[in-house]
Amino acid sequence: MTEKDTPWAWRRRVALVGVALAFVLYPLTPAIDVINSDWPAFATGARLIVHDPAHLYDFDKQSRVERDITGGRVLTTLGIHGILPFLAPAWVALLAVPFDLLGPDLGGRVWILFGLACLAAGLYLAVRPRPPSATLPAFASVPAAVMMLNAQVDGFVVLGLGAAIALWSSPYVAGLGLGLTLVKPQLALPLGVAMLVTRNWRVLAGWLVAGLALLLVTMLLNRRWVLDWLHQTGTTVQTGSREISLPHLGVYLPASMQTVALAVLTVTSIALVLFLARNREFHAAAAVIIGGGVLATPHALASDLVLLALALAVWGQARWLDWLILSIGTAIAALAPAPTPLLVGVVTVGWVCLRASGLLTWPRPAPVSVLSR
Repeated sequence: MTEKDTPWAWRRRVALVGVALAFVLYPLTPAIDVINSDWPAFATGARLIVHDPAHLYDFDKQSRVERDITGGRVLTTLGIHGILPFLAPAWVALLAVPFDLLGPDLGGRVWILFGLACLAAGLYLAVRPRPPSATLPAFASVPAAVMMLNAQVDGFVVLGLGAAIALWSSPYVAGLGLGLTLVKPQLALPLGVAMLVTRNWRVLAGWLVAGLALLLVTMLLNRRWVLDWLHQTGTTVQTGSREISLPHLGVYLPASMQTVALAVLTVTSIALVLFLARNREFHAAAAVIIGGGVLATPHALASDLVLLALALAVWGQARWLDWLILSIGTAIAALAPAPTPLLVGVVTVGWVCLRASGLLTWPRPAPVSVLSR
């Protein structure tokens, strides 16, 4: 009898299906408060890009619009005028427009469900030709719950990465799929460098075409949005925020050294990720690079750890201890005050990358004969 056929495996599978179903049903219940998530920021971007695109990244304008969306409720975020600002690329605001048209509450719920659907589709594409049940540990994980509760867009990133893996035999089309990672481009830094180092020009060409298409569409509304976005993204890297990436260590240095430290740590992290992925088989290398994107980015929060769930699913050899460490690490990163999430986040990401690279292994227990007593 194989492990797949054991009663314990079936019970575990049923439990994971139950958790996954709860994730899908939860946004439909009154228990979730979509206003107390990142949805108001995305809805704010959606309204501004339609009605006032020239001020998409103007915090004063955002404040007035967001208070209308929240019904006057004030959201407090570290050092940001009492609102949760819209700091994503402009095409994320365009993506949120049809959801905002449904209203602040219903639109937020549908937004969350759409993100979960993208997550499920991305995981399915990433693990093929394994059965869909191989996606359950990742979809029913704590990182997926944190992503759902925060109404974040990591599901779109997972869909882009999963599509690229499934379509890897058609490099140009795989690159087009990677266009979805541009909703959070900072999470794909090691992947971009890896494509350059390995000279995957056709993948890069498809990725570039997707990026240019997004850029041209948004520039029709405002030509300055790129500069405004780049300027405002600096406000996301602050002392006291619950960041989980290695470059964030730079903010604890004197102010005059922070920019240089951030750049050096980002480059060092990317180099470390590529070293771990070097000479690995495809799925192991992909897992390291996907997980390493969280390690190397200047800005990452607990919801971004869903990429580690994707990495473990792509690797395909994760054991229960790997999922347990990922779950505990994500819970601490989501709830603990700074700088605890930074320390725990780096350790959690490092664990996954080292495991997928094969440098950190656990001895498998010897099979027990059914004849033994």
